[in-house]
Amino acid sequence: MRKRITSLLLTLVMLLSLVPAMGVTASAAEWTTVNSYAELQTAVKAKKEYIKLGQDIDTTNFHSTGSGLEVEDWLTFENQTCTLDLNGKTLTLMTRLLPMGVFLRVYDGSNLTIKDSSSAKTGAITGAFKNYIASDAGCCLFHVHGGSSLTLENGSFTVTAEPHESNADTVRAMDSNITIKEGVTISHPGKFYPEHSYKDLDGNSYALRTDGKCKVIIDGGVFDGHVKLSGYQDTNGSIQINKGTFKKDVQVLYTAEENNSNPAVTVNGGTFEGNVYLQYWPWKTSLYMPYRLNGGTFKGTVDLYADDGIFEKDKPTGNPNIALGLDKCFGYSAVVTPDGTFTGPNAYTAVLEKLTTPNYKYYEMWLKGTASNPVRIIPNAWGMKSVTLDTNVIDYAKDWYGAAVEITNDTAHTIKFEWYPLASELVNAGYTYRANFDCYNVGSNIPTTSVPISATATEYSHTIPAGAAPSVYPFDLQLNLDKNGSSVGILVNQHIVKLVVSEAPVVEPDPTIEGTVYYTSGIVYGSPISIAASVTPAEATPAYQWQRSTDGGSTWTNIEGATSGRYTPVAADMGENVRIRVKVTAEGYLGEIVGAALKVSKAANNNYPAVIQLEAVKDSAGTYTGFKITNFASDCEYVYSTTSTPDWSANQITSATITGLTSDTTYYVFARFKETNTHTAGSIVSKNSIKLYENVPLQYVLLDGYDSGNTIYIKRGESVTLTVSADPSNANSWSKITFKESGTATGFITVDNAEIAASGEDAASFPEHSITIKGVSTGSATLDASYSGPTLPYYGRWDVVVYDDSTVADALRLENVYTYADITLSENDEADLPIELPKLLPENSGYHLEWRILKRGTYGATYVTENDNIKLEDSKIKPKAAHAASEKTQLELVAVKDGSDTYKTLPKTSLFYVTVTAAPVIELTGLTVAPAKVNLELNATYQLSAVKEPVNAAVSLTWASDKPDIAAVSSTGEVTAKAQGTAIITVTCGTKSASCTVTVGHTHDTDAQPWVYMDPGTHIKTCTAGDDFKVEAHDFNAWTPNSDDTTHSRTCSKCKKSGETANYTETANHNWQWVVDSAATPNAAGKQHEECVDCHAKRSENTPIPMLTSIMVEHLTVAKPVKDAAAAAASTTDSTYTVANTEWMAADGTPLAIGGKFQPGTVYTVKITLETAGADVFSVKSTYNPIEGKTATVSPNLTGDNHADSVILTYTFDATEGTYVPTKPAITTVALPDGKVGDAYSQTLAATGTNPITWGIEAGTLPDGLTLVGDTIKGTPSKAGEFKFTVKATNGGGSDTKELTIKVADAEAAKYHNVTLTGAGTGATGAGSHAAGTTVNIYAGTKSGYTFNGWTSDDVTVLSASSKNASFVMPDKDVTVKANWVYNGGGSSGGGYTYYTIKATAGVNGSISPTGDVSVREGRDQTFTITPNKGYAVAKVLIDSKNVGAVKSYTFENVKKNHTIEVVFMKASGNPQTGVFVDVPEGSYYEEAVNWAVEKGITTGTDATHFSPDGICTRAQAVTFLWRAAGSPAAKSAVMPFTDVKAGSYYYDAVLWAVENGITKGTSDTMFSPDATCSRAQIVTFLWRSQKSPAAGTANPFTDVKASAYYADAVLWAVKEDVTKGTTNTTFSPDANCTRAQIVTFIWRALAE
Repeated sequence: MRKRITSLLLTLVMLLSLVPAMGVTASAAEWTTVNSYAELQTAVKAKKEYIKLGQDIDTTNFHSTGSGLEVEDWLTFENQTCTLDLNGKTLTLMTRLLPMGVFLRVYDGSNLTIKDSSSAKTGAITGAFKNYIASDAGCCLFHVHGGSSLTLENGSFTVTAEPHESNADTVRAMDSNITIKEGVTISHPGKFYPEHSYKDLDGNSYALRTDGKCKVIIDGGVFDGHVKLSGYQDTNGSIQINKGTFKKDVQVLYTAEENNSNPAVTVNGGTFEGNVYLQYWPWKTSLYMPYRLNGGTFKGTVDLYADDGIFEKDKPTGNPNIALGLDKCFGYSAVVTPDGTFTGPNAYTAVLEKLTTPNYKYYEMWLKGTASNPVRIIPNAWGMKSVTLDTNVIDYAKDWYGAAVEITNDTAHTIKFEWYPLASELVNAGYTYRANFDCYNVGSNIPTTSVPISATATEYSHTIPAGAAPSVYPFDLQLNLDKNGSSVGILVNQHIVKLVVSEAPVVEPDPTIEGTVYYTSGIVYGSPISIAASVTPAEATPAYQWQRSTDGGSTWTNIEGATSGRYTPVAADMGENVRIRVKVTAEGYLGEIVGAALKVSKAANNNYPAVIQLEAVKDSAGTYTGFKITNFASDCEYVYSTTSTPDWSANQITSATITGLTSDTTYYVFARFKETNTHTAGSIVSKNSIKLYENVPLQYVLLDGYDSGNTIYIKRGESVTLTVSADPSNANSWSKITFKESGTATGFITVDNAEIAASGEDAASFPEHSITIKGVSTGSATLDASYSGPTLPYYGRWDVVVYDDSTVADALRLENVYTYADITLSENDEADLPIELPKLLPENSGYHLEWRILKRGTYGATYVTENDNIKLEDSKIKPKAAHAASEKTQLELVAVKDGSDTYKTLPKTSLFYVTVTAAPVIELTGLTVAPAKVNLELNATYQLSAVKEPVNAAVSLTWASDKPDIAAVSSTGEVTAKAQGTAIITVTCGTKSASCTVTVGHTHDTDAQPWVYMDPGTHIKTCTAGDDFKVEAHDFNAWTPNSDDTTHSRTCSKCKKSGETANYTETANHNWQWVVDSAATPNAAGKQHEECVDCHAKRSENTPIPMLTSIMVEHLTVAKPVKDAAAAAASTTDSTYTVANTEWMAADGTPLAIGGKFQPGTVYTVKITLETAGADVFSVKSTYNPIEGKTATVSPNLTGDNHADSVILTYTFDATEGTYVPTKPAITTVALPDGKVGDAYSQTLAATGTNPITWGIEAGTLPDGLTLVGDTIKGTPSKAGEFKFTVKATNGGGSDTKELTIKVADAEAAKYHNVTLTGAGTGATGAGSHAAGTTVNIYAGTKSGYTFNGWTSDDVTVLSASSKNASFVMPDKDVTVKANWVYNGGGSSGGGYTYYTIKATAGVNGSISPTGDVSVREGRDQTFTITPNKGYAVAKVLIDSKNVGAVKSYTFENVKKNHTIEVVFMKASGNPQTGVFVDVPEGSYYEEAVNWAVEKGITTGTDATHFSPDGICTRAQAVTFLWRAAGSPAAKSAVMPFTDVKAGSYYYDAVLWAVENGITKGTSDTMFSPDATCSRAQIVTFLWRSQKSPAAGTANPFTDVKASAYYADAVLWAVKEDVTKGTTNTTFSPDANCTRAQIVTFIWRALAE
């Protein structure tokens, strides 16, 4: 129990030591909470990074009741980053002002994120335009522009406009980035206005609208309004819809290049409840659709070709571009429609629907779903998932023109194709896979191996073995679909991989370790095992791995985490067939050393079982026939006997109660701890007895409370109290008992409470009793429990030893006698002596326990530390020689006197036996030789490396050569090249052998060999020895037609197929397209023919083109102007054309929007745009009906054969009733841009109101050189300055004035920038500094072994880029131009190549490609591309630690050694001299402050790339920062008052200035303590004093800033000026160290303008 309590206390201490010290870390983000719109405006203008709404904000009464916001009140985020937390609140924005067209503007590269941190997520922003009149500009809640970003993470956003709903958008973006997350709702409750009734891609009033080049990521949200998106081509599309619910129509437009495979728009998911309109694509000339539809649910119609028609005459069903474009659009998705399921390869049969009108037949390309039966697109429903080479993903090609992957043949390589299982929807629709794997030989288009693959398989692997012949290995896995047994698609779905296998370069094999390993402790469960390993060479660092075998040592697995030279066996290591061992290896060395296989022994159990408590048990007749163990324990085993000796194999007790015993019998009960899988049975036995009698006479009394058998030890003068108990325990009859000293010699002890009264007749049990024995004099005594009886005169007798310090040796004994497991060691092993020993009593005796060897002799036994077999030394058992036969050595514990060799044996002691066996023989399991192949020059030598498995196996190596005249080998494996040829070197070890092929004197003749056809894309030439080759693309001549009229051919000028005499000729079908010879006109038919676009063969010549039919406009109508009526759009019932646009305009030039009211007394003109709706055209033959008696004027004026697809008809109507009243002007120009002396300036003024409007200057003057001409201020400024003036706009209805300002800056000198030439050769010219606007001439120079391949640049357009001599116009920025070269090839003798490593690394905020350790073949070039993150630029590029400038790419040419390339990035607006600090994270609270400090020259960081924001700032640094912020003024005094500020130190002038300006007085009259850490209180005080110690004027919020403190006023001033808010709301922490980030931030907040 004492041991258990101690263990628990130790565990508790350990656990408490693991509790981390808790601290408080302030958040880097300092939130500004706003409770009014004015506070919100202030925070935005101050460019606060984190703003939170503290309450609902309503702007309805911002200026006066119901007036709302004015133009100057809009929230503009300019060149800033901000997170706005709605915090569950609502921001209500309202205006009645006409020019107010937007509420929130995100401009000039700003980044605005809006989120809602409240748990309810009820945050919202609403916008209301209460007096909106429709205009082209429109209005919106958000306007994002100029490369800015808007991210909506949570919240609801909506906008309304009254009385006109048109042109009001909730979110509108131009050339910017939009990200929408799940949890966002964007609403537009107003009516959607399509601009043209027949157009699906136009309109006004959107929930989300993007124009220009926008990047839009939609990851969720609800869009309750129309959505219009415009994308551009990007890797995954600039528009990516991954999730979200779209409740209204979605319109998608794009800008794209023809035959560019990158999509503009990708849809991966989402639910679309309205229609989706995708802009048409030029399928006649472009293969790729600009869309990828990979997923989503569509409850309306998806129009894949909106706003255009596909006419039957164009034969779309036979055009391969339609099929291939749709295949790419849907890819590996399954499309489930109400009419059936299809996938990419057969999409063209499912989406084209033929329609017929009275005049023409055409096709629609669409998917039609319904709310109850939507179209579902299921991603990854089939198709290739990945192709891997040796588990690394590689690219594959869809034809034979893809690039090859280079590998070497030193190891086996496995290529694995893995594809998606067919989606259940495809399976249910009858689709199955049809897959085949083909392997090809070079020069043959017939596969050498063609493997059909099961239709249910989802992967296939192929392995190229190690040592494969160098060559090109082409593979083609064809993964096609069948539907109901028929092929799907028009092309074979190929996945082609070409592996170029080269001879592996010969690498000097790693050296081999040698040595032995043995164990230095007994192998017992729970006891640590240490090992001793002898490893050579000495510089090898051994690594350990413990292993376990569960089959007796046949197979081994590593034990996880067991990787040190010490291991403690666990439960998994126990078992009859379980063995453990250690394996030793060394990094950079071959081979492994293993220890002998060990069987782990069980640990001894020396714990005391509890004293057995017994009760007699009666049977039903009332007779005692059993007993009960009242403290029965499940972890102990019990037996009983009628004798006092236990037999553990008989009478086992399995439950607490035993019955069926013989009455009137004494039973002895024994207990010990059970044997387990990890421990032996307990060595200590507990014993008690019970008599099954009605009347149980006492036989013995027992004493409890002493420690050693039947002997009681007492120190003279001390006492021991012992408890008396009965044996049997249920005794109920005894005589009077007296404890007394007996024998001839007495007087050694006294006994108190020595008597126990007789039992009497009604005694139930033995009474509780204890006696106290006192030692009186030293010596041995006898203690009797005497009584008057017929036989023995006592119930018990004990020996008592009384000792003192001089006779303590007589009292030495063990408190417990432990049992120890025997140990068996081999001659090579060592073992730790057991260190867990029993306690030696008495304590502090001057003796201690030691292990000794029992040595028996003629004259008795002695105890020694060494015999013939073992030696005890350094607490270890060290074997000397193996024991013979059954011999073994006995070890016992003896008591050794401290400080001497005198020992004393103990009455009872612990012992165990040690057996030493012969050293184990380590079995040889394998043998390898490295390398397996080697090429040698004549007379060269090479050292082969043979590795035994394991290396400490006791077998020797033998070397031999099968052709020693070609390659001889020494007894140590050194090969000497004797003559040209090939020899096999074999090494033998026991029954194992391994070999190496040695080739002597071979020189590659690859260049001299002919080119041979390899595959449809490439040819190859191969060294006659087959160990080197070259590959290049075919050199075809032009296509020429064949005589069969269906095919054409082209011939490679260089190669032939194997075995053929003629050069390789490729034959293919003609690629026919119609070519118009003479176009059809409205007056005559035309002619056309079919022509192959490749070989220009012709057919179907003189095929007529029908004469064009002219359109007759007969039923075009529009409502004539009527005073106060609404302007309406034109309409028609004719089917040959459509009304594209209707524009109304008053006679004075004022436009009138559709829905706008006609004014009185005004003449209106309407322009109606008509567009053809089929094959018919507008021509001179066309006629146009009059409207309201007015005849149309037609534009363009078509004559002769001219015709058009669109015309504009102009009708002018009579004036409306009433008198015309002009609308007074309202100037809408708010501000004018700045100008520059010498630069042309032109800016047009704008105003609403009735034209004509005249302009003039009412007050002030324009800048010199500028004049107002009409409504435009223009000219060339000639003088710098700020010019204020008032402009006036006047018409017949009145006038309006506006004060404006133009700032004119001085002219700048010519700007010079750097030109960097990368990849240029010897003699290159053109690099260096050049003035912007000048022509720069560049020359590429020359490079041995390379052919020039043109100039490329991301910065400029290079003129004559294919010539070495080229030029370009220098822009206003640095320029990098790259010279490209083609390697001319060439082999090397010796059979292999040399490779070097270029280590490429990039700092934060950008990347370099490729990255990491890049392997480059000797003589080759390697180019690295550098890409900064958005908002960042390259600060510098270090090549082998040398700065080569801020280049965007770098090419290592003709690589001959290892290199490094390291890139450091900076903010795009950062200081290129210092670069960017990589440890200043983007968005950190101190980022802007650090940038400001760098720009101001206050700090350059701790080095070129680090600022060390968490570093501690000294007093010298703090004063220097302030001095530099003040402009580094010169000190007036030259006398330094401080002895510890040395002249010449960087802070010398700063300290002088600070003293003169009262900023510091030092830490004493003569000491400044420059290296002392600056506290928060000191830096705030320095700042305050630098500002002339202004009054604070604010209450003290901090409990740790006392009013009497020297820094009190400084702290209150800092709080007032927003320099600091403290470390918490109530603490400032004045004595805390001030970090560099905090100090720079304090200075920035206090001093930055």
